[in-house]
Amino acid sequence: MQYTFMRIPYTGPLPPPVIVPKQANTPTGAVAAITRFLSAPTTRQLSKPSGGVKAKTVLLTGAGVSVASGLADYRGRAGTYTLNKTYRPIYYNEFITSHETRKRFQKHLRDLNPEWAGFLDEMLDAGALETENPEERRMKGLRTNPDGDVDLPSAPYTTFRYPACPTCLADPPLLPNGSRARVETDCDGAWSPRSTAGVLKPAVIMFGESIAADVRTAAEDAVDSADRMLVVGSSLATYSAWRLVKKAKERNMPIGVINLGGVRGEEDLFTEDVIKGDGSLGVRCSERADQILPLVALGLAAHKVSNQ
Repeated sequence: MQYTFMRIPYTGPLPPPVIVPKQANTPTGAVAAITRFLSAPTTRQLSKPSGGVKAKTVLLTGAGVSVASGLADYRGRAGTYTLNKTYRPIYYNEFITSHETRKRFQKHLRDLNPEWAGFLDEMLDAGALETENPEERRMKGLRTNPDGDVDLPSAPYTTFRYPACPTCLADPPLLPNGSRARVETDCDGAWSPRSTAGVLKPAVIMFGESIAADVRTAAEDAVDSADRMLVVGSSLATYSAWRLVKKAKERNMPIGVINLGGVRGEEDLFTEDVIKGDGSLGVRCSERADQILPLVALGLAAHKVSNQ
């Protein structure tokens, strides 16, 4: 198989964050600063006003929001790129063109993969999926790799089978040369490598794949219709995320960031007046979102009651 040689951005450590305001350097201070940021009236003159009666906040979330559920992030202290220096993601063109790569990607289709189905039943019986605590999961037999995947010695990914795309199976598409594609399955309904189309792709954006135009437009519209932005659990290493923050900055929107460790280009996000402020015009904390945000929600509810 021919691999894609595409540089993965920011796999090394990013510069440490500058906490804004300085009182947000503790969990309690971070909760107070974020609550103030989200409840403060909009005082900056936006380059393109949102037009709303109440100030709107647009959220931009990354892989870090899933860490508390036991999934690995990419660039955190226990992230995939941090712990596994040789890790490389699966790229879109590899997934589309390589049957072996698709075997590596797919993991949990019961009917075609009884070994995996049995393992899943064991984990359900053990209660390993009833907790979001990674240590409790490990104690109950669910162990994952640094990238969050599970390896089963008795069923390597090379034996994995997956179904064909049902739409392509019913109506095979045309190939670039104008001929009709061939979509075949084996006796159990698994996609056959003899096929020339019919790959069932998860509805996610893979490395090296372009974001659909309507999705990109919707994200840009969300920024344009908001008065402030809050980034949660993202180092903004991918340009698709960074450009939305850049757009918010160009609109003069207040920006808040909750992320453990550094963030791409954050030295340009906060001006001197924001750094010296109280957090209403911008906030930056390096705390766990799962511990901070529930307390922020309580603080916002109390703020709403006190202002009624």
